[in-house]
Amino acid sequence: MALSTYHSTRLPTPLRRPRRLLGNVAGPLGLLALFALSGLLAVTGCRPAPEQYAQPRLVILYASCTVNRLYTAAYDPSVGYTPNIGRFAERATVFDRHHTESGQSGLAFASLFSGSQGRVHGVFKHPRKLQPELVLVPEIFAAAGYDTHSWLVQKMASSRLNYAQGVPEKQQYQDGPLEAFRPQFQAILERLRTEPDYRAFIVTNFSVTHGPYEGALLDEFCAEYPSRCEVRGDDAELARFKTLNREQLRPLSLNYEVAVKELGLTDHDQTRLREINDLLYKADMYRLDKMFGGVVDAVDAAGLFDDSVVAFTSDHGEVMWRDNAHLRWTHGYQLAPEVINVALLMSGPSAGIARGRYGGVSRSIDVMPTLAGLAGLELPEEYEGRGRDLAPALRGNAAPPDLTAYSHSALLYAPLRAKRMQTLASLFPSPDPEFMWVAARRGDLYFKLRRRPDDTWYHSVFDLAADPEERNDLVDPNDPFQREMFKRLEEYKVEMSDAAYNSQAGGLPRAKAVEMLRSMGYID
Repeated sequence: MALSTYHSTRLPTPLRRPRRLLGNVAGPLGLLALFALSGLLAVTGCRPAPEQYAQPRLVILYASCTVNRLYTAAYDPSVGYTPNIGRFAERATVFDRHHTESGQSGLAFASLFSGSQGRVHGVFKHPRKLQPELVLVPEIFAAAGYDTHSWLVQKMASSRLNYAQGVPEKQQYQDGPLEAFRPQFQAILERLRTEPDYRAFIVTNFSVTHGPYEGALLDEFCAEYPSRCEVRGDDAELARFKTLNREQLRPLSLNYEVAVKELGLTDHDQTRLREINDLLYKADMYRLDKMFGGVVDAVDAAGLFDDSVVAFTSDHGEVMWRDNAHLRWTHGYQLAPEVINVALLMSGPSAGIARGRYGGVSRSIDVMPTLAGLAGLELPEEYEGRGRDLAPALRGNAAPPDLTAYSHSALLYAPLRAKRMQTLASLFPSPDPEFMWVAARRGDLYFKLRRRPDDTWYHSVFDLAADPEERNDLVDPNDPFQREMFKRLEEYKVEMSDAAYNSQAGGLPRAKAVEMLRSMGYID
């Protein structure tokens, strides 16, 4: 297996140079110098010839927060409660090995929207404003004449934090996530129907699946899928565990063993808590499926599906209680596969996207250049990301590039070092970047560099195809390939740590940051 070199190009403070005016001009991308072609894209149906590719008239980047992809029909055919995502998957390419930069929203959305990692976007914990000179995906499309719109309601990656750069202020909507009934969305579809030269780009982020899990449509979900609700119990028990979930999820997530003792939870209580949380999360996924399905159906009803590129993805996933996980019901720190290996589905018949499965490793930083490539747009020369344009592979004109997906943990919130967060604090004793964990995926091998509570660091290797729950550590100090990978991983950690130190200045005022974190349930 060929190695994709982690090419270090550290920048001194400030991390970015001043931006030139955006233009539709090609420039150097600063991509990895060495890569090999490998992987598999299974396709069905007919694929248009290159000269038949059409520039999409509508591009939608639909990015929901906290989606465990195994709770969707696209990644687990036995999941019946996300039928809309399942039907969309049949008309799209499904990425099987897609990794995000980090398990925390501000970092992950910065990576997704900018096509770059922390060395460039400078976000290592949220909330944090993006640097205005950063080039974001709406700016690429705006420069090419697309009318840009955003529904960014995830508080850690909102318009107020500059995540909507490239979208006119009057089109940065704050009335909720993108849904089919939004009058602004209906107006966009009407213009596309009636104005042949009109093109639009839409981006949305939000969460209906973030903890504490709400199960807002639980009754409807249970009526439609009664076999999924056999664990529901009576109303009094359900109310008890919903309240426990709402009021105590943070200590239960980050300090489980201590929390269950303090709360006096019996073994039966713990089993019921896991079952109820799982049920509530499924009901929330059902709600997400209805929302996304409504948007796709509206595009379909307008006769625009073939002329559109629609990308469904997430900032990160979620651990849904695993007995060998350090932290339960959470995402931000431990680089668990179900958090870092996220959903990505892309459709675009006229743009040449084949239907099937994408077998190569892909990364959140690849989404922006790929959307640009599918639209025939060139990235401006001030784009400093390392993302790859995967359009040739999606069209079946090339094998997926052989990539390494690097990830790192977020920096600890100082308020989480409280007494009830002892497990988290033992793993990450300080917000200092030196305590950052890092990971890398090569094919199905997942390499991790982690810290124990006794301040020793250790290497691990897992085969995610055979061992998705990380129960069988394959680390072998005598394996030259592993040694080379860990060398690259340690180089990555140094670079990300240096960049995190450089980015410490310029954050939000502490009181404002704490207020935002508390509103999202990150701190008590």
